[in-house]
Amino acid sequence: MVSPLSSFAVSHELRSLLDSLDEAVARRQVVLAKKQQVIDDLKRGITDLPNDGALVAKYEQIFQEYLHFNGDSALAYARKSVDAAEHTGQQDLIFTAKCCLLRAYTRQGMMGKGYEVINSIGDISTIPAVYRSRYADHLLDFYLRVNLRNEVIVPNRDATMGWNSYSQYLVKDSPEYIFYQTVCTQKGNIRLLEEMVGKISKPSFIAANLYYAISFCYKSKGDKEGFYKNLILSAINDMQLGNTEVSSLLTLLETPLLECDLKRSSNYIQVCSDNVMRYHDMQRALSVVNTQNRINGELNKARMRQMTVIVVIALFFFVALVVSIVLARLATARGRKVKRSLDALRVMHTKQGELMSQQEQMTEDLRAANARLADRFAAYRKDFANVYHLVSTYITHEKSEHVELYNLLKSNNVRKVIRLLDSNTVIDGQLKHFYTHFDHAFLAMYPDFIQRMNSLLRPECRCDETQTELSTPLRIYALLVLGVTDSVGIADFLHLSSQTVYNYRLKMRRCALNDEKKFDEDVLRKFHCGSPEAPRSKA
Repeated sequence: MVSPLSSFAVSHELRSLLDSLDEAVARRQVVLAKKQQVIDDLKRGITDLPNDGALVAKYEQIFQEYLHFNGDSALAYARKSVDAAEHTGQQDLIFTAKCCLLRAYTRQGMMGKGYEVINSIGDISTIPAVYRSRYADHLLDFYLRVNLRNEVIVPNRDATMGWNSYSQYLVKDSPEYIFYQTVCTQKGNIRLLEEMVGKISKPSFIAANLYYAISFCYKSKGDKEGFYKNLILSAINDMQLGNTEVSSLLTLLETPLLECDLKRSSNYIQVCSDNVMRYHDMQRALSVVNTQNRINGELNKARMRQMTVIVVIALFFFVALVVSIVLARLATARGRKVKRSLDALRVMHTKQGELMSQQEQMTEDLRAANARLADRFAAYRKDFANVYHLVSTYITHEKSEHVELYNLLKSNNVRKVIRLLDSNTVIDGQLKHFYTHFDHAFLAMYPDFIQRMNSLLRPECRCDETQTELSTPLRIYALLVLGVTDSVGIADFLHLSSQTVYNYRLKMRRCALNDEKKFDEDVLRKFHCGSPEAPRSKA
């Protein structure tokens, strides 16, 4: 009873393209697995690199693989690249690493951080001419997305201003130049765009971008056929590349083209939901949820229509049965014909039941995806409130201390002021309060942290898994999991001495179940799955 693509006449070409998109979606898991294998192969060669310059190149290579695959990991390797480049002191390496970091912040929607990187690089006219085209490309990508975080929007005043400032530095008539000219000025030449995309090898990210730009050119002209065709071609490129930072498929779902094709829409929204979870893209999650709700509503309407049809069929079945009985008494031949009709109705009823079961399963899958997204939003809100509650408490305490010291000084009670300032009791209390908040927030993020750590320690050294707060050694390794790997950084964070942190880490290594020299690496490897890319440990 669900009539695919029935809202308007659809050409054979569009149907064929949608079938191709279905095939690309079906092969998506294979493409993602191959992409992960490429990344794993790149990582295995990091420890054999001869110098920091080679390390910068390797980090940037891994960053490029992660850029359209996992936003958090791409950002982690962009930061690693900047750190390694700064160790070399070579300005060209520092510049290319910062360009990677700018693109990572842009795709994650962290526009404030992106502005900081732009300010650190400086004005485009001050950098060497050989790098200006690349920097202009990154700047235009940034200003395209600055209004709605990581979404490309049309029209966009910031993008138009960026085009006026930076287009002169792009290579004239290059694919990038034509793409930005189209989306920044809304004056795209469809013929030129189609000629350009025809010359580019596929699948590729620039081909996906050009198809996306062409689709909106057709949309502005009112040509629905051209709009849908190029939007589908963009989505096919994204699927074949394993691009999880993708908007073309979600944009396609928001059009009337798939309104009545509920089975196909459900498959596509599952892909979009999985993309959001893989890329950790919370900005796009709301659009996915809204689209899921619309599809759920259509599924419910279709189910009601099916129930109505079943009731009507049942009524017809009853009437046919009565008529058949009457006719059977008149003629045996007519009775056999009625029996064949009844058999056909039974088959139809069975098929209807199977279809309803499939739709119930699809609804349950969508509800589970919504629940996972809701849990992520709740965790982010709770972490935000806890952090600012801690800051507010500290401000209140400092204000109270300030008033007390002021009153003591005003009454010339200097000795008591000196005793108060010389005492560490207040500071120790604040540190304990800070540690408690940190422990609760970290254990909320990693509830099985102590169990995982115990699996790496000898039985006699293991910790109580029921405790709700971390010991100092566990707190040090919690920071290691979060990416703070050097002892100085950990000491500053926990207000300990570097020697104390070193001693605790040495003590934990001596409790290791396996090789104590590889204990830190074992910890990071233990928390690699299900979390953002773990950094390499520094002694």
